[in-house]
Amino acid sequence: MNTFKIIPTVESSISCASMSDLALTNIDINSPAEYLVNDTKCVLSQMISPDTSIDEALTIMKLSNKRSVLYVGVDLKLLGVISGVTLVSRVVLMVAKRKGVARADLTVADVMNYTYKMPAIHKNQVLKARVGDIKQTMESLGVAHIQVVDENNKICGVISSTDISRVLHEPVYINATAHSFKDFFDVLHEHEELV
Repeated sequence: MNTFKIIPTVESSISCASMSDLALTNIDINSPAEYLVNDTKCVLSQMISPDTSIDEALTIMKLSNKRSVLYVGVDLKLLGVISGVTLVSRVVLMVAKRKGVARADLTVADVMNYTYKMPAIHKNQVLKARVGDIKQTMESLGVAHIQVVDENNKICGVISSTDISRVLHEPVYINATAHSFKDFFDVLHEHEELV
């Protein structure tokens, strides 16, 4: 008969622990913004590949009980973020039409927010900020995700507007903004919406 031994455990890292829904219900507009930072150390283990189809991403989100965002990357490198709201929005259909492909042929890379396009905030600024400050910044910039970078300007976290909406029980108003001449041209001449 085999005898097994008890393996000693250690306290888990607080930075990678997911907050319980109970903890999230206590967050308000004046709470420290750091509560909303999704630490990249935790995110890297949950990443999906950029070539994952839209339907597969929706299934992953459903099966993993993720309600807001999926992180996209390759070889432990975060490439972008995709929200559940985007996956079921008309943005997917607009991108499919623009590319001339069927919706089923799109991947998350076609509709995700790329990290290189996301604005970044230094971690020390986040540590001084409140949830309301981050919400105001996102609404002002018209962005759904903001990177948090360390003192070496390396990404160490991501803040999502869907997380803010979920904890505050109110919308974060993200208005798409034209950031290039091509964006202006597409809206005015091609009658396309900003994605």
